[in-house]
Amino acid sequence: MTLTKHNLLECISEETGLTQSQVFDVVQKILDYITEALAKGGKVEIRDFGVFQVVIRKARIGHNLTKN
Repeated sequence: MTLTKHNLLECISEETGLTQSQVFDVVQKILDYITEALAKGGKVEIRDFGVFQVVIRKARIGHNLTKN
């Protein structure tokens, strides 16, 4: 199963009794703060979930593996 932002909003709304609009505002604000921190070159660490950081890698040659 793929968990989409919409699914997440529905689940949190049902469990908390908050409206989907209220949940959307909170989730969106969290994502905005994460994006802002990464854009400034920072690292985002959410305990028991994961660590996010931008890593710059040198260019490489890609290979198209699909058959025509």
